[in-house]
Amino acid sequence: MNKFSATLAAVACWAAHSYAQHPLFAPALPVVVGPGSGGVFLVDLNHDGHLDLVTKHLLKQRLAVWSGDGKGHFVAATEGSMDFDVMPGAVALGDVNKDGILDLGVSSKAEDKESVRIFLGNRKGGFNSVSGPLLPVGVSAKGRDYKPVLRFADLNEDGNLDLISANGRRNSVEILLGDGHGGFSPGAIVKLQGRWTTNFTFGLGDLDGDGHLDLVTSIPREPPESGPGRVETRRGDGKGGFAVIAGQTLPAAPDPRVAAIVDVNGDGHLDIVLSHGHTNILSTLLNDGKGVFTDRPGPPIDVGWPAWELVAVDVNGVKSVVLVATTVDTKAPFASKVVVLLGDGRGEFTAAPGSPFPVGAGTYCLTVGDVNEDGKLDIAASSFGNDGVALLLGQ
Repeated sequence: MNKFSATLAAVACWAAHSYAQHPLFAPALPVVVGPGSGGVFLVDLNHDGHLDLVTKHLLKQRLAVWSGDGKGHFVAATEGSMDFDVMPGAVALGDVNKDGILDLGVSSKAEDKESVRIFLGNRKGGFNSVSGPLLPVGVSAKGRDYKPVLRFADLNEDGNLDLISANGRRNSVEILLGDGHGGFSPGAIVKLQGRWTTNFTFGLGDLDGDGHLDLVTSIPREPPESGPGRVETRRGDGKGGFAVIAGQTLPAAPDPRVAAIVDVNGDGHLDIVLSHGHTNILSTLLNDGKGVFTDRPGPPIDVGWPAWELVAVDVNGVKSVVLVATTVDTKAPFASKVVVLLGDGRGEFTAAPGSPFPVGAGTYCLTVGDVNEDGKLDIAASSFGNDGVALLLGQ
């Protein structure tokens, strides 16, 4: 059993006993990372067996790395932090050259053109730039107001990680195919149909059980602006292409965003969890195993404030899912809370003891991992409104 599997097994035991009345998480001292932190990751960059913290800073045009000691403490790393000449957009981590070391993809936007730069990881926790031109991933109207997404996944099943990119302001998803050595070449472009949209989102998973990754996209709204949104599923062919599945353009509550693709009811099929923009709900589309989806019976889940980022932890040992989400008040000063929902393995969720957990204002991003190596799930949540990353330690 590798360390990741052992950690999941420990999390399963923790989740199985998590219905005690004491709070499931307790705050620890935040990690002071500097102003304007956005995306946050917990990964072992320097191969010492402990999770390190990676934070993205839009205002400072910086990606920062903080070394973890396995006891829940982090200090500025001697390797890995990077400054950019433009504002970093989306960040993705994955082993693109198959040397067992995490590599880095960073998107950037110079006014009217978006691109991705690849940095290869070294064994000290740092990154080296790959020589060659930037990888273009699309062109959009001038302006800085955009929401890029990058993900690494093996889409054409050749054993190499590919890159899938989207920009919430553009109605397309671009694919770049990896060669296993850190190089990428243009692949398919998936065109999305929609007007007056503000935030296309996507997710990946094998929806129909054929062994190929499929694509889920959400289209937030059509005129009139308050009308329902749509969710579309596209069948993957295992070669890096996706085709629309007949009958699977689904209506959804207004402003849907693909939050997670995970089995919520324990039937072995991947379901779709949606958040909904400036509303307080999460909704779920249940999968029949053939990639056909229907709304989960009953009302949607009310999480109090709009959910911005959601992580689903599939705890296979007890056939249940834990949902962890950042929620932010839409009014200044943008008070924030982390909501933790415990699944019952049948598609129903209840708030974990102590949830919601207050965090710093403007907490839009989070990640999970066992930072103090006690076998319990911990949460790191970054605040755009202050200098800290909040740590919530599993109890």
